[in-house]
Amino acid sequence: MGVRPPSPRTLVALGLALLVAAVLVAVFVYGHETRQQTAPVTTTTTQPAPPAVTVPQPFAVNGAATVALSAFSTSLTWTTPHPATARVTWGPAGLAPVLWKNAIVAESSHSVRLDGLLPVTAYDVEIDAAGPDGETASASLSFTTPPVGAQAAAGSANGVVLVNGSPFFPLIVWQDCPDQWAPNLAQGINLFAGNPCTGIPSLLTALQGRALAAGTADDASATGPGLIGWFYPDEADGRGLTAASMPDPAGAGVSFLTLTGHFYSGSAPLPAGRGIYPALIDRAAVVGFDLYPLQELCSPAALDEVFAAQQQLVALAPGKPTFQWIEVRAMRCPSIPVTNAEIRAESWLAIAGGANGLGFFPSDWGVNVGAAIRGIASRIAELEPALVQPVLPVTVDPAASPVRASARELDGALYVIAVNGSDAPAPVTLREPDLGDRTLTVLGEDRQVVAAGGAISDVLPPLAVRIYVAAPV
Repeated sequence: MGVRPPSPRTLVALGLALLVAAVLVAVFVYGHETRQQTAPVTTTTTQPAPPAVTVPQPFAVNGAATVALSAFSTSLTWTTPHPATARVTWGPAGLAPVLWKNAIVAESSHSVRLDGLLPVTAYDVEIDAAGPDGETASASLSFTTPPVGAQAAAGSANGVVLVNGSPFFPLIVWQDCPDQWAPNLAQGINLFAGNPCTGIPSLLTALQGRALAAGTADDASATGPGLIGWFYPDEADGRGLTAASMPDPAGAGVSFLTLTGHFYSGSAPLPAGRGIYPALIDRAAVVGFDLYPLQELCSPAALDEVFAAQQQLVALAPGKPTFQWIEVRAMRCPSIPVTNAEIRAESWLAIAGGANGLGFFPSDWGVNVGAAIRGIASRIAELEPALVQPVLPVTVDPAASPVRASARELDGALYVIAVNGSDAPAPVTLREPDLGDRTLTVLGEDRQVVAAGGAISDVLPPLAVRIYVAAPV
């Protein structure tokens, strides 16, 4: 049986229904899209952060401090807000400082090393910084060095005694007994040679790190904090010893040798001749001698020979530290007194001649002489890092003048040492090219002198010691 096709009416009705459905779908879709397109949109706008405001720091020296402070050296550190150079002025507390250290590289973090310090001593420091735009700032700092620690390793290099790597200018006393230790410490002695009364361990215990010690041939071998070396037999050449026959020191450390003055061309040679000295000197790390113009030569007029003899020892001992024993009282020539003025003149004649150490003999010098030694020691402490620098020759006019002179240079500062070894005033002109036209302060005097063309002129009273200091340019 066949299927009857839909009638035309049915087809028309079905088409109308489909048309209505299509219209409804279109209206729904169009309305939905319209609502989506017209709905309000909420947005969030992020405002950019305001630029950071940099407040420039005032130019200043900040955080000045000591680092690795020891008995003989320290490092000084500080910062500046931006790169700068600086000059450090420093010295023992209570004295006008005459030592300088330059920080010549422009940087923000600074460090300089201060050498040549002394144990248990107060120092003052001034830091003057300069920025690239002309800014300046300053800061002050004070510190006190500690006692010598358990390790005090001594050596020598370039004509200088070194302790823990720092230059050391020994001021020596020979074979003190316990009743003399405290006064000698107060007078500035910093190296005690031997203890004939109670032994080296007793000496080291009593010093408590305030000074160093060295044994002598009369002491038993010992070790201990602050013991830096030993002396060969005293005046080995005068005992007839040679380099081959001289016994080794009793203990380890730096070796010290004291000669007589017979190596000096102004003294008569010993029977063995002067040929023995190079080999003798070669045995020791540090070499000294005693000339004693007042008490060995019995001649006040020979005082200035201390300078020439010291120069000759320096020449005989190239690269070695040298020192000289200074007479402090009558010994072989009792009719000739030894005055404090002569002790000062003799000490500084030795230093001008190139000595990097002094000894004072004999040790029973008393309070009056002790005051003179204290003055010498204070001046040396004030200048110590400069005094161990190489000697610069100074020409003295007139050539017949009794004045002897030399100079040292350290970090651009110049130090001229002049001594009148006679008992009469001495007008003098001192010439050193680096003086230029600089102004020099006379230490211990409220005055200055002005150089002209590398020369200064002055009048030195009898037995006067004059130290002229030109600050760095």
